[in-house]
Amino acid sequence: MAGQLLLPSVALAADWVNVGGTQYDRGTVAGDEAGTWSWDGADDMKLNGYDGGSIGAKGNLTIGVTGTNTVTADAGQSAIAVKNGNLAITGDGTLNATAQTDAIAAEGDGNAGGDVTISGANVNVTASGAVNSATGIRATAGSVTIDKGADVKIEAKSAEGSWRPTVGTYGIFADNLPSRHAAQEGEQEEPDYVSVHGGDVTIDAANLSIKTADAWQVSVCINTVGIKKNTLMKIVNGADVALSAGSAASLSAGISARSQSGAVWMFVEESNLTSRSLSAANGIDAVRNQSFGIMAEANTGFETPRIKIRKSKIEASGATAGIYAINCNDATATLFRAARIDLGWGESRGNAMITTPTDGAVRDVKKVVDTGKWPSSQNGQVVGVAGPSAITDIVGSAEVAHDVVIDFGDGQEPEPTPEPDPDPMPNPEQKPDLKPVDKDAKTTTTVTKTVTTKTAAAKNGSGALAATGDSAATAAAALGIAGASVIGAGFVASKRRNR
Repeated sequence: MAGQLLLPSVALAADWVNVGGTQYDRGTVAGDEAGTWSWDGADDMKLNGYDGGSIGAKGNLTIGVTGTNTVTADAGQSAIAVKNGNLAITGDGTLNATAQTDAIAAEGDGNAGGDVTISGANVNVTASGAVNSATGIRATAGSVTIDKGADVKIEAKSAEGSWRPTVGTYGIFADNLPSRHAAQEGEQEEPDYVSVHGGDVTIDAANLSIKTADAWQVSVCINTVGIKKNTLMKIVNGADVALSAGSAASLSAGISARSQSGAVWMFVEESNLTSRSLSAANGIDAVRNQSFGIMAEANTGFETPRIKIRKSKIEASGATAGIYAINCNDATATLFRAARIDLGWGESRGNAMITTPTDGAVRDVKKVVDTGKWPSSQNGQVVGVAGPSAITDIVGSAEVAHDVVIDFGDGQEPEPTPEPDPDPMPNPEQKPDLKPVDKDAKTTTTVTKTVTTKTAAAKNGSGALAATGDSAATAAAALGIAGASVIGAGFVASKRRNR
């Protein structure tokens, strides 16, 4: 890794692109006569009124969209897919992408590539569902970023005509593990392979809505997985995020962020987040079905996993818990550092506060799971009702809150000291430490106590993207199912097997 860091960072152009089934190699300027698409032979593509088949590339690709564009994939393909590189979608137009699964996808090697970035554009993604998975945006060994006023809508459906629902439905799925890694000589899997890149999700000054259908095993709107790596999720700078996950037999969650042999950090700052697991409304048995609005699960003895919320409006619901953070350990003798739920990020800057339940509080969770084969310990926090002791088991506990609302207070900001000849007073509705509100911007209406920062302007138009249909679909479903069973002893079993 040290040697890699000394090398210059070079953005590699695509080796080739494929548009509607025709491949064009690097250095070949290409496009259609109508001007609905063009490629500069390197890493820049333009869409303006495109309505056609899948777009693929090997290497980095930036797609600028103007007007309304529609990409529809054949069965087993992605709408837009990049291998061994990063994918960026920019512009002020609309992109509609539809595929069975992995509608928009990028794949890296664990050290670079695999990132999906959507900046400014309106993007509508529909995963119509395959047998194993229906995933809207898939970043394999990569991260996902939605920023700069982008407006993204994702729907992951369950496959029609099948005798059972799709195994796993995901809105966004990001991890740090390449779909396949082998030793230099032969085809033996490298058991100690470490991928240093991927598994992070950032929503920055943008709008995002995700709906995932009922699934056989897993239904998650935003799913992140880190293996031997810390993972980071950020919803910041006036982002507006609405998540609705369907029912599933193993795991249903608006947000599921997990790391094996690593920490999980989640920051929600000056934004609005609604994250619901419909299993709560559908009356699924909480003992069999793990159902969360927001769940962060780590496995580290060296760092403190955290969910931090500041000056934000949060609504989270799940049949197991609304908001839950846990750190799992394979030793019963000593608990790892407790995962934390922080509602105050400095009192002088404003605190978050629980308004539902009315007597809500952040409660400690300490549990030892001893199945006789894989004993484990869990140490963290959950939002529940006020109480003096740690909760030993959140499943079915009357002390755990299934519906949580967090608002924000003004903190303890000092009153300004009057002066004989004061300067003009600022807008009394504007906090002194925040940027002025843009009156022309569309602000979120769901906040009962108005967030003073500018929210991402909502954009009109519709659009959707499609999927790669290769081994990534199977890997996504497998990782999701494995992640669902990780709660409790799952991390432990995996670590023991690795050893």
